[in-house]
Amino acid sequence: MTIRNIFRSAAAILLSSLITSCIETDKTTGSGLVPDNHILKVKTAMFDLPVQMKMSDSLQTIFSGSVVVGAYKDPDLGLVEASSAFQVIPSADSLSFGTNPVAKSFKMYVNVADKSFFYEKDQYVPQNFHVYTLTRDLDSTVAYNNSLTDSDYNPVKINLGGSIFFGGDSLVMDLSLAYAQQLLSATTAESDSTEIFLKRFKGLYMKTDPLPGSLEGGRFNIIDPLDIFFTLEYRHVDASKSIDKDSLIFYFVSDVRPTLNRFKHSSQSLVSTNPQQKIYVEGLAGIKPYIDFNDVKNQMTSWAQANNTDISKLIIAKAELRLPYEFPQDFTRMTYFPSQLFLFTREKGGTTTAPTVMYEPLDDISYYESNGAINRSLQYYSIDISTYLQKVVQNKFTGKSLQTWVAPILQQSDPYSGAVYYYIQNILYGKATLNGRGMTRKPLLVLTYAVMP
Repeated sequence: MTIRNIFRSAAAILLSSLITSCIETDKTTGSGLVPDNHILKVKTAMFDLPVQMKMSDSLQTIFSGSVVVGAYKDPDLGLVEASSAFQVIPSADSLSFGTNPVAKSFKMYVNVADKSFFYEKDQYVPQNFHVYTLTRDLDSTVAYNNSLTDSDYNPVKINLGGSIFFGGDSLVMDLSLAYAQQLLSATTAESDSTEIFLKRFKGLYMKTDPLPGSLEGGRFNIIDPLDIFFTLEYRHVDASKSIDKDSLIFYFVSDVRPTLNRFKHSSQSLVSTNPQQKIYVEGLAGIKPYIDFNDVKNQMTSWAQANNTDISKLIIAKAELRLPYEFPQDFTRMTYFPSQLFLFTREKGGTTTAPTVMYEPLDDISYYESNGAINRSLQYYSIDISTYLQKVVQNKFTGKSLQTWVAPILQQSDPYSGAVYYYIQNILYGKATLNGRGMTRKPLLVLTYAVMP
């Protein structure tokens, strides 16, 4: 009680002083110390964004961590086909097959962990699988979605009969005994060394048929490489060891060996330098918004000249790309809009002996995790590229560093360090329809800036 009374007394004294005291503030103090031409004024300007539509071909798909197989026919974008090549390795080395081994059965087991489809009716649509033997090594020369061609695999399939997958969780295929017999002819050196084995047995290639005729839809099956394995049963005879029995060998697909996804798209005809009505964001290696920031820089230079502004003194507080869309009549289509888009440039990587070109996100992506996220209430994607655009204006980027594609983001976190890594989404197929440059709500660059005196 005593403490409470002390607080009440203190509060009463403070209230009394507030009521009886009045301190005037002179807000003009110091106003004359800074010249008017040294006060930065923050302003906003809007620019029509010169978005084009361009294919994102030569997408890096080696070591993606997933085997993607399937096909989908879209009413706007046409047929998309996904197929995959992978290496097959014996589960044990120093194999001895005995004398004149004879293959009795060769089976391929595939567990399908994930599936991607646009319509519920396609979840269990039947798909006919085909398996072929590779004739080309999987190495750094085949790093992209378009690296493999039809001439890189034997045209005669090795799976027997019809291997139809109805969208369940697994598929078992009987494979050619002739190919199994070839595996049984592996030498001791080939059995002892994975690299030597793969020089002869380069791997397999798997694909599916699209839906027949004019039927639209389809499904992509996303498979962990470790969820593919093989069993080869053969008659094992070795008189020196008194062996005369059926033996079983296991083969597997490794997640640390190359797997390569091949994507084929039919949307090339939609390429445009000035799309007026619709701009498509197609997943995988399909058509995407493309922005050449040399065009943006030219726009800004003309604007600066018209406003008697020295563009070299421009300070960019924020540069936001707004990519608007209209809500589709079928609201379920919004499910397949990517949750996050960002800008990618094609940068050189790899090594001197094995150079690669990869789609890399702008550094601005790492400033906050939601950069490029869809705003469903305002119906646009908001992409902050402030640092990048400042360097563009300062002429710190040239050539291919000014050429950007807008694509979905794939985020991966390191469970040990907590670091977040960003990549172009090269596994899941998606589709978003954005407003073109002729629409009322069109793509914009919203610039918040000041000019140095």
